[in-house]
Amino acid sequence: MTLLTVLVLIVGVFVVMIAAFVGISYGLGHFFRSRTVAKTRVADKDPCAQCNADRDWYEGLPLWKQNAVSVWWWVNRIRCGAKGCN
Repeated sequence: MTLLTVLVLIVGVFVVMIAAFVGISYGLGHFFRSRTVAKTRVADKDPCAQCNADRDWYEGLPLWKQNAVSVWWWVNRIRCGAKGCN
């Protein structure tokens, strides 16, 4: 019984740490992006203009910032893929 309790505790701590990393990474990406780059206008003809601007912004970041905002980047890529952007 003690082994099972310890195992559940270890798995629980692992899940909480993963959730914390995901939340912090996404929050940092959203914060950094909102401070450095203005949103493209909604009236733009190209639906992928914002996706392209986000990609250029991300690629221009130093490596440590790219690692820190990796979850935001993957969420952004999924959104852009759903719009049909590459």
